[in-house]
Amino acid sequence: MKSLLFITTSSLASNPRLVKEFECLKEGHTCYVVCFIHHDWSLALCEAIKARNKDVYFIEIDRRVSVFETALSKLLHKLAIVINPFFSKRFKVCAFASNDKAIQLTFRTKKLRKKYEFNKVIAHNLGAFYPAVKVSQFQNTRLQLDIEDFYPGEALYFNKTYEKANRNCIMQSSFLHAESITYASKGIEDECEKVFKTNAKTHHLTIINAFESSDFKKPKKRKDNIVKCVWFSQNIGPNRGLEQVFDAAQVNEDIEFHIIGNSNLDYLKTVDLSPNVKCHDVMDQTQLHEFLGEMDIGLALENRNADFNRNICLTNKILVYAQVGLYILATDTVGQRNFLKELNYNAGEIIKINVLDSLLRIDATFLRHESRIMRWENAKSFSWEKEQMKLIRAIK
Repeated sequence: MKSLLFITTSSLASNPRLVKEFECLKEGHTCYVVCFIHHDWSLALCEAIKARNKDVYFIEIDRRVSVFETALSKLLHKLAIVINPFFSKRFKVCAFASNDKAIQLTFRTKKLRKKYEFNKVIAHNLGAFYPAVKVSQFQNTRLQLDIEDFYPGEALYFNKTYEKANRNCIMQSSFLHAESITYASKGIEDECEKVFKTNAKTHHLTIINAFESSDFKKPKKRKDNIVKCVWFSQNIGPNRGLEQVFDAAQVNEDIEFHIIGNSNLDYLKTVDLSPNVKCHDVMDQTQLHEFLGEMDIGLALENRNADFNRNICLTNKILVYAQVGLYILATDTVGQRNFLKELNYNAGEIIKINVLDSLLRIDATFLRHESRIMRWENAKSFSWEKEQMKLIRAIK
């Protein structure tokens, strides 16, 4: 049986795309996953993922346990930042200056590459690219990169003078080594093809983050007539477009607004929450999909000014809303506008002014049960069962 090595800077629960990939490939391959343990909301969810994937080998890095290795990684990261101006085009320096987890992953995968033989290395997240390239070179094996976001277009938080150039260097260097590259949206693929060179034989394909259609039960007719809007993310906080949701709630007292995620209490103290705003803790995937089945309208809100990536990416949020059958109100981004346009049915609309205005103008027929059923049925056309076939073909 062929062996696959997955590498990520995230925890399992923080990277559902990675989980879907190894779960669909484990039947015909021996899968090894190098990831991190985060002592936060994701911990219990990670345990659940491991429990249902006992045939997958997880190499988890717990930074609270690997104290020396973590300290050394952080020290080398700071050193790389210091020398960054003098070696701004060196792949290793750029990778180490960009993310201290890239260093720790390099340490771990160095041991693995001597112990196991891999037929393909699959890197998720920018910080995983350098160690993945090194394993691929050492074993002369195939490399696959997964581009879930356009990393140079994301917000910069440190080393701002050089970090964007670092990200470009990491991606360009990695792209030249890749046999195949997968993208989470067509917008991201198009942007990468404009910016980065690849080998002529490199295989490019867009695989959207859809879920299995079986995850979503046929919508049942609810007994109550309350219109329910929903928004979810890992965290409830500022710069997520929630302010306009809270404003809409003040005016539409007969509509419920459900907000799901880890609460930023300091942020919530600064906003005026009306009684029809209901905040819920983060849910695992099964709970979330069931809960969304009770809603009517999915709010796919993005802060377009946050960074360029937000304008071209396609979040799990809008995909899940579509697959549940909710009517979608979406911020006008390239990714979301193109997604709604490509669907050959009325899945939702772009917010022209704000959430309040869109709710006041919404056609009530879109919220009828039969419309919901129609959207749920049509969404099967881009389910994970179909998207994963692209991945399976790429691995062969």
